Amino acid sequence: MLCTKQKVSHISFLLLLVILLAILPGCWSKKELNELAIVMAMGIDYDDSDYEVSIQVMKSSEVGKSEGGSSDGAPVITYRTSGKTIPEALQRMLSVAPRVPYLSHIRVLIFGESLARSGVSDALDFLSRNQQLRTDFFMLVSKGGKASEILDVVTSFENIPANSLYSSILLSEKKWAVTGRVTLQQFITQMERRGSNPVLPGVQVVGNKKEGESHENKKRVVPMTLLKHVGLAVFNRDRLVGWLGEPLSKSTNYALNEVNTTSGYIEGPEGGIVGFEVRRTESDIKVKLGEDNVPEFTVKMTMETDLNSVQSTVDLQKSDTVEWINRKIEQKVDSYVTRDLRIIQEKYGTDVFGFGEALHRKYPKLWKKLRDHWDEQFKQCKITVKSKVAVRRIGSIVQPVKREMNEQ
Repeated sequence: MLCTKQKVSHISFLLLLVILLAILPGCWSKKELNELAIVMAMGIDYDDSDYEVSIQVMKSSEVGKSEGGSSDGAPVITYRTSGKTIPEALQRMLSVAPRVPYLSHIRVLIFGESLARSGVSDALDFLSRNQQLRTDFFMLVSKGGKASEILDVVTSFENIPANSLYSSILLSEKKWAVTGRVTLQQFITQMERRGSNPVLPGVQVVGNKKEGESHENKKRVVPMTLLKHVGLAVFNRDRLVGWLGEPLSKSTNYALNEVNTTSGYIEGPEGGIVGFEVRRTESDIKVKLGEDNVPEFTVKMTMETDLNSVQSTVDLQKSDTVEWINRKIEQKVDSYVTRDLRIIQEKYGTDVFGFGEALHRKYPKLWKKLRDHWDEQFKQCKITVKSKVAVRRIGSIVQPVKREMNEQ
């Protein structure tokens, strides 16, 4: 009897193994590395009713050699094909590429300006629908040119140009405050909201484009071609409507609470210049109703700064001097940012600051009446900026060198 029970248990166990083997195959979706082309960057252009897709593919064998300093071969290769849809163009890559493009490791995605002006919603549909793509890559617009031109440039600091562009986005967003880093999900969220519109950082080829395609570009002390960040691209829903230069881009980031660190200056009380570095900022949008229930917006900012350059004979030992510097920085920030926000409001009529979202949160009933024609209503709204600045540090020395020199 005991033997029979053991036999039944043994058979049951074997049946369970057979069932598990049938429903848990381990390699049905395997992807061998030597069958894949690892895509580091993608560019999308639109020309003559066709999408032109460019991909920058990492050559793993050359990357290893170049890190050891024993190879003159390019660490990446760029493929470019066209199609009525982006997937069709990617499929046509197989006619020239020996491996299947693998999109999960994309660091940056670039739209050509012509595509951005005609609308990026169809491209976004592909990017959102594709199961390979993650949403942590950064998006840019090629200012005044094609996305493919950006991918053709050989960079100096990084062997893989996509990595160089990715790193420069992080650094410029953190230290300069004129650009930004925008992911796919952030862009789509802003685009689909009624009370805000998205922005994207811009990039541009500076120098000789042909020279930039040569591997010799990275061997020069002064490269013939560079990639330069050029402020923010302003969108109305999915269409590019204009570009913001350095001052307007910085003011936009102040309003969006996206400034980490940046620099500025004011004129000193005794002439000269007093430079400062912004160390921390916080901004918040307040809304109230004015005459005829027209919304009025105030951007309230708090800012901590350090003095980093005193090209003046100002006496920093006096507490009144530091307080005077605080007030002058506040006046400059309030005046310049208010001016810049109004320029964007009047010139483009697109709410990239999220003022509509602030109105929606505080006055939902009024928002229901205004949301369908918010772009027109937004142009009539009053915008002001009020800042509170505190100088925290004046540096390793107290008095300016110029003042010490004059006193001797």
